[in-house]
Order: sequence, then structure tokens, then C-alpha cells
Amino acid sequence: MRRGEVCYHCRFWLGAGPREKGPKGQCRRFPPVVTDRAPAGSWPTTGQNDWCGEWQRAVGRAAAPEEAGTLYDEL
Repeated sequence: MRRGEVCYHCRFWLGAGPREKGPKGQCRRFPPVVTDRAPAGSWPTTGQNDWCGEWQRAVGRAAAPEEAGTLYDEL
């Protein structure tokens, strides 16, 4: 995982709170999960600094300065 590849910068994450920027939000990568506590389904709640193997850069958000690109990012 490279620095910056966290939920906050992921295209599938929807932050909750002021201006949808977190500190917690919902991962929208997969459909809502149905459980006994949420029979209608709900998306997982994650922190803005959480991460997983499904991360993709959010479209329209510039990379943070500490995120050094790689040769393969432009392919």
C-alpha cells in the first residue's frame, strides 16, 4: 500500500459529517450488506484512514503531494 491509498482518497468512499469529508464514512464498493441489525441493508462504516485491497483513486480529486506517482499510473 502506498501512502495516501486510504478510504478518504478512494472513489468508493462517501464521507459523513461536515462537507462529506469524514472522519467516518461508508464504503460503497459493494452492495449494502443485509444483517439482523440492518434488515434493509447497510454499507460498511469505515474511518477515513482505513484501507483495503479494493482502493481506487477518486476521480476529480488530485493526488496529495506526498503521493508519488508511478510509471504505471498513466496507462
